[in-house]
Amino acid sequence: MSSRYQDLLAFLKNNNIACSDCDPCDCGCDCAGSLSLLNGDASFRKYYRLKMSEQAFTSLCAAHGVSPRIGYVGSVIVMDAPPETQKNREFADINRLLDHAKVLVPAIIVSDIEKGFMVLEDMGDFVYINSIPDGKEPAYYLKTLRELTKIGAMPFSPEQAQALEQRRQAALKDPSAEADVIPHYDLDETDYKTLSELPLFDDDFIKMELNICREWLFDKALNLQLSTEDEKMIAQTWDFISEQCRAQPQTAMHRDYHSRNIMVVPAGKEISILSRFAILDYQDMVKGPACYDLASIGYDCYVDMEDEFVERICKFAYEVYTVCGIFDREQVSLEQFNLMIRLCAIQRHIKVLGLFYRLKLRDGKDGYLQYLPRVLGYLTRNCQYFEQLRPFAAFLEKNVAGRIWPHTGL
Repeated sequence: MSSRYQDLLAFLKNNNIACSDCDPCDCGCDCAGSLSLLNGDASFRKYYRLKMSEQAFTSLCAAHGVSPRIGYVGSVIVMDAPPETQKNREFADINRLLDHAKVLVPAIIVSDIEKGFMVLEDMGDFVYINSIPDGKEPAYYLKTLRELTKIGAMPFSPEQAQALEQRRQAALKDPSAEADVIPHYDLDETDYKTLSELPLFDDDFIKMELNICREWLFDKALNLQLSTEDEKMIAQTWDFISEQCRAQPQTAMHRDYHSRNIMVVPAGKEISILSRFAILDYQDMVKGPACYDLASIGYDCYVDMEDEFVERICKFAYEVYTVCGIFDREQVSLEQFNLMIRLCAIQRHIKVLGLFYRLKLRDGKDGYLQYLPRVLGYLTRNCQYFEQLRPFAAFLEKNVAGRIWPHTGL
């Protein structure tokens, strides 16, 4: 038993939470009992599911003054997030912010921020990627976008909140306006402080992410020997992408809004269009281009998205973001909006090409490599929409296509 796991058991014991099925519970034993490890996270965080009786759950929430957001489901989630690598304070602050923004996120029932342990409300087993009923994808995706726009439209000040609310009130009086797509928020001073402290998705940040591809794919995985012309082309590519990202309206950005970070929470026993969607993995939120999260879900690394379907998603988002005042229809057309989404997808997918190899080469996690062909396909196709990026697409076709997993044998 590792010392970290012993610390986790001690955290549970100190909060009177039984960590096993033993009766009485003996936290000194090696039995994990009902504390079971969940797989699938790409970071150094670990999640465990802990079975718990309804009485124990209710008592635990009451003892810490926490109101569950979906209620008792038979268990809680125990998070182990080492503080030296994980953003635990940000996790807690943004959790509070999103709750006040009426985005469904798991309640934090008990926490030790300094040590990196938390007990969270369990959002269930219905991961979005595996739970959408066949033939119902459009309705579910549009509903998911409603949750996303609550994040993207978040005001950064009371003045912005007032202006947004005035738009909503005006729309309520106009039968032709879709007032219901304009979010309503209950933010306070603490929330505005959290928003003001979000890292900026600036030139340094953007290029740091792009260089993950250069380091882990070009250099370490493929050992590419770049010519002077290659170096110049890559630098120009990075500059263009950064400029275009920073030219967009800058909003709150989840940064990893995709089908694996969304849970479907049934309204009853079965999934239906009445189900709610819970959002996970939000601790890396930044202030950045308004179209980035739309690119993340529209060009999902884990899902094959047809162009026609992506266009429907973009059109819906355009309607919402223009009604909310993030974009001005007179200045940004739907076609330009779609190009902004493609540009953000390009930035994201360049990063992901390197990130998935870093997970393999540095962290020994090779499960993500299977998605690289899809990511590369999205990337090269989207680059064709920008004259400035076609040389980079040609570089990828020449030097990367056919050499990424599984062809490399890495």
